Amino acid sequence: MLISFMLFPFTVSHVGKEVYGVFLIVMSLTGYLGVIDFGMMSALMKYVAEYHGKSDFKGVNRIINASFSFYVVAGAIISLLLFLASKYFTLFFKVDPANIQVMRELLIVASLSSLFVWPMSTFRGATQGLNMWGTDVAISVISQILLAVATFFMLSQGYGIVELFIVMQILTVASNFVLYYLIQKRISLRIIFPYTDIRTFKFIFNFSFFMFLGSLVTIFIAQIHNIIIGYFLSMSAVSVYAVAYNLQNYFRVINSTLGGPSWIVSSEMEGVYDYQRQKQILLKGTKLMSAVFLPVIIIVFVFIAPFINFWMGPEFSASIIPARIIILCWVFNGTSELATGLLSAKGIVRQPLIILLAAAALNLLISITFIKVLGVTAVALGMALSIILVAFPLFLRLALSTLRISFTEYFEKSIKINLLLYLFVAVLSTIVLFCFYPKNFIFTLLEMFLVYAFSIAFYYCCLLKFEEKEDVKKIIGWDSFCRQVNRLKGARG
Repeated sequence: MLISFMLFPFTVSHVGKEVYGVFLIVMSLTGYLGVIDFGMMSALMKYVAEYHGKSDFKGVNRIINASFSFYVVAGAIISLLLFLASKYFTLFFKVDPANIQVMRELLIVASLSSLFVWPMSTFRGATQGLNMWGTDVAISVISQILLAVATFFMLSQGYGIVELFIVMQILTVASNFVLYYLIQKRISLRIIFPYTDIRTFKFIFNFSFFMFLGSLVTIFIAQIHNIIIGYFLSMSAVSVYAVAYNLQNYFRVINSTLGGPSWIVSSEMEGVYDYQRQKQILLKGTKLMSAVFLPVIIIVFVFIAPFINFWMGPEFSASIIPARIIILCWVFNGTSELATGLLSAKGIVRQPLIILLAAAALNLLISITFIKVLGVTAVALGMALSIILVAFPLFLRLALSTLRISFTEYFEKSIKINLLLYLFVAVLSTIVLFCFYPKNFIFTLLEMFLVYAFSIAFYYCCLLKFEEKEDVKKIIGWDSFCRQVNRLKGARG
């Protein structure tokens, strides 16, 4: 994620706003076609985790094989649809004549790569379901480093966005193949294709169908903005909005990374009916996770003007207001991440779908109504208000009632003490920005980091109880690290 963040301005400056806007439109189209997933990825992760929690490795194999066969078919369908899109996209998008061939080539590359990317994505989901998060992160980091090197070299040497996109897709397939190899060693995985056990598919789809509908709405919320901006405004406006959107996308990755392991562990607990520990995960996990994540949101919100101006350049100053608006909604998303994750871990999918539909309707209404007046800011308002007014309160209410937790208990144990941290971060960030306005991007990042580090130290030393400090040490592996150091000292002695 950090590598992607650093390369974003480099890529835009080399390919241009218009071409990068074309690339984003293609990525949005492929994102929309992700609805053909039918919720399979969520079901794959959930049921692999549940069977793994019960040490039922035959069940794990059944879920992975069913998912792989499904994704082979889905990849073929998506490949066909993208190929058709490469023929007729000019009927729907205002693309500069000079970039029509670029968009067509991007769509063809996406079409061909879908035949491999989709089936191999099974193994990333299975890796996460097996709680192999360290492995998943390591492979992702290596892949991103290789992509960064390729991006710098290729764009510096005059290659274009199409060639770079080909490399991106190759690295995606290769990293997933490595995950397949590692899973095979872990559980003796045996791929059967085609896999035709109807009972397994029926079992999966009883859950995944509603997750599919939820994913459809989520993809709609995430991707519709580029389509709306491209239709009503211009491809350059898509790139301007992309600055704000990419920031929130980085927050999404951080949030999902922090909450992902808890979701998998909760699914394992669901398999053995350990509901009391699920409740503890929600209460303790929300407190610690939001304490780690929300200060990042607050700091970026305060520093956003120098951050964008030094990161992308003054020509992207129009992104500052939309970015502030979108960042604000992550204060709420970050607080409710574990609550919404626990709902799907417990197999509750119908009510969340209704909530997502209501949020999507408000999102679309605000965006289309005000885009001619407010430009890309209207789209940011659509996203933020749909989350703050609809998704956040309704998801939280549903999760608390499901786990039989009162709002008072939730507030007292998970939120109350953290409010002091958030106030501390906001005040400290404002003071630092006012007294030491950064001179360049490096100084901006340095000041943001120092504020974050000081805030986390304040939280740990002054706001956490002794037993909570012990929990933190266990989570970060401090006790294990100390034991290893003592063993080394003993061996040398």
